[in-house]
Amino acid sequence: MSGSSTSCQRTMQPEEPSRNGKDIAECCSDASCATCNHFNTIVSATPQLALSMSAANSGKVGATPTDLAHCANIKLPISAQDSFSEVARRRKTPIASDCVSLDEFQRELKEKMPEEQDFFEKLEQELDKVNDFYKQKQALFQSRLDNIKKQQDIYDTMLGEELEASTLNASIERSRVTFNRTLTNNGTSRHKQRAFEPSAQLRAAKGKLKSAMLEIYRGMDLLKNYRVLCYTAFIKALKKYQKTAVWCRGTDHFLNRVDGCYIATSERLNAMSAELEGMYVARYADGSRSKGMERLRVNANGAGGGSPTCVFRSGLMLGTSVPLIVRAIYEANLLSNEQRVPYHRQLLQIYGSIYLVLLFMILFSLNIMAWARAHINYRFIFEVDPRDYLDSWQFLEISSFFFFVASIVFWANFALHIEHNSYICIYVLLGVLFGLFLAPVNTFYWSSRRWLIKSLWRLLLSGFYRVEFRDFFLGDEMCSLTYTFSMFLMFGCASANHWTDLDDVCNTTQWWSNAAFLMLPNLLRLLQCLRRFRDSGDAFPHLANGGKYLSTIITIWLASSNRIVGGTAWRSVWVASAIVNSCFTSLWDLLMDWGLFESRSKHRFLRSELKFERTWLYYVAIVVDVLLRFFWITQISPNFFSFGHQFHQATMAYIAAVFEVLRRFSWNFFRVENEHISNCGQFRATTDIPLPFNTSMALDIKDSNVFQNEFEHDYSAIPVASPKAPFASISPPLSH
Repeated sequence: MSGSSTSCQRTMQPEEPSRNGKDIAECCSDASCATCNHFNTIVSATPQLALSMSAANSGKVGATPTDLAHCANIKLPISAQDSFSEVARRRKTPIASDCVSLDEFQRELKEKMPEEQDFFEKLEQELDKVNDFYKQKQALFQSRLDNIKKQQDIYDTMLGEELEASTLNASIERSRVTFNRTLTNNGTSRHKQRAFEPSAQLRAAKGKLKSAMLEIYRGMDLLKNYRVLCYTAFIKALKKYQKTAVWCRGTDHFLNRVDGCYIATSERLNAMSAELEGMYVARYADGSRSKGMERLRVNANGAGGGSPTCVFRSGLMLGTSVPLIVRAIYEANLLSNEQRVPYHRQLLQIYGSIYLVLLFMILFSLNIMAWARAHINYRFIFEVDPRDYLDSWQFLEISSFFFFVASIVFWANFALHIEHNSYICIYVLLGVLFGLFLAPVNTFYWSSRRWLIKSLWRLLLSGFYRVEFRDFFLGDEMCSLTYTFSMFLMFGCASANHWTDLDDVCNTTQWWSNAAFLMLPNLLRLLQCLRRFRDSGDAFPHLANGGKYLSTIITIWLASSNRIVGGTAWRSVWVASAIVNSCFTSLWDLLMDWGLFESRSKHRFLRSELKFERTWLYYVAIVVDVLLRFFWITQISPNFFSFGHQFHQATMAYIAAVFEVLRRFSWNFFRVENEHISNCGQFRATTDIPLPFNTSMALDIKDSNVFQNEFEHDYSAIPVASPKAPFASISPPLSH
């Protein structure tokens, strides 16, 4: 055991009278010490004190101080404005004047049971781990803060130079105008000086600096909450021990040891937070502290919870959409529509491809809901702004609104008996949906739509950007929407031929270009895998993952060859390739994406750590994922798998597309869960925001290389090498 505590300087709450040594000795010698008030007096202020360390922290890191107090069944009398150090200085009245010294503690501990000795040895080890881990993370944030300060100095210098140059140019312009006015005698000048506006590069640099400051401040809040929970964990563990073992002198000594540890006495983190607050308020909040702190702090209740009206609107729109869809399908299949809308089959396929995307969005809102309830930090995983994001109900409301709009147009297209040019409705629907999605207006959750637009752009330019989780996750989602991609070709062909003779002219399943559209999402994922291999140099798993998508591309090409060329040879090669691809992708889903079949796992065939409570869901998901990976078998003999019913080939293709969306819906739950567990295991909690200026060498501010290349900067989080996470049940707040 380490430490050199020889006196106990603990303090009880001000309203409690001091206990003298005699009272404590009598208390500790009593067999009923576990029920006395001595230990409660020692620790009565301690959980409150620990919780007050993050009272100024409004970040929702998994549990707020109020949540922790509720779970611990304690009250919070300390003001929310008090920091840890401020409250600690209040405690000056010792509870016990005869607190056991270190030598006495070790001597008495040797006389205790082996289990008690192991308990205190474990506490000592965990306390060292907590302190070391806290110091490493604090040093990381200190280095990031120092870098931010250097970057800010460079920005201020460049801004000053631009302002000086702008002022000089404005002065020259005023002199020129005055001189011309004097020569021409035109009277008063109408020249107005334009307000100074920084260059585009400096405006971009300002945005990056602000984002970096917000991310660092959020990380400091996470570290504060980590300190709170670890400190509280020691107190609660000692309280449980005292109730069981009845050794007040030992617990009293170790409580003093905890009070003197680094996480309880360090003020460095608070000073760093205050310095960052001052920098942000002065430069980016016009000197208004209330405005600056409102932006810096993360709302403890989320970006905006789902209100009852939000839930009601979603339910109303979805409920209204169902009868509209049923009626439209009924009208579309009436024989009279054969003459009135001869291209109704193509219209149904295009509407079906749109509904696949909307169904995907609705199901994804259920994914978000499940992740939030399981305390999976999907916001950090997808790198969305924790101060401005959509919760599950808000996402469901957007999806329901799009679904409702599509249902109205779908119903109007077939049920209103439009005699001529009814295909115009599909153009109206696409225009409305794309208009709502792309409109750059500060309504209808524009910040979230902008995030998705940027993500889609990064996906489209796969290979040019470093690959983040959101990039390859979105690419995988697109791989389940290949049916919709193929309908782009159908829609283009129908438009080019003015919606006439579509059965003969637009049989796109017999086109090689259709195979190219089906391959496109997998090709983008292949490029992402190659880019990740280039950046990391790791052949596994990136090249192996790329091989998976390459096998899918080959299988799609062979399936198209079987349809277009035909013949037993092509059919046999396609079936063999599809079997290999389905086995490959199924194993990758289970072993790599979900992280299942972990050796020595306490859950059979699963992994040791599970975030979802119902274990049977994992087994069901395994079976469903494998079966749906082999759903292509139904295309070999459609009549056999339709149980005697005659289904059109297009109908079977759409059913397969719907099942693929459902499979991806199931896959999403466990893929993000596995990523979250990996982040916790590697202590990834904050992102290293790319900074605009290169400070790795001495720079001339006028050097054109002062700006870093966005395409070459590593956006990924930088984990810190550290020992095994102290207190497995306590460490998640840093990762969550």
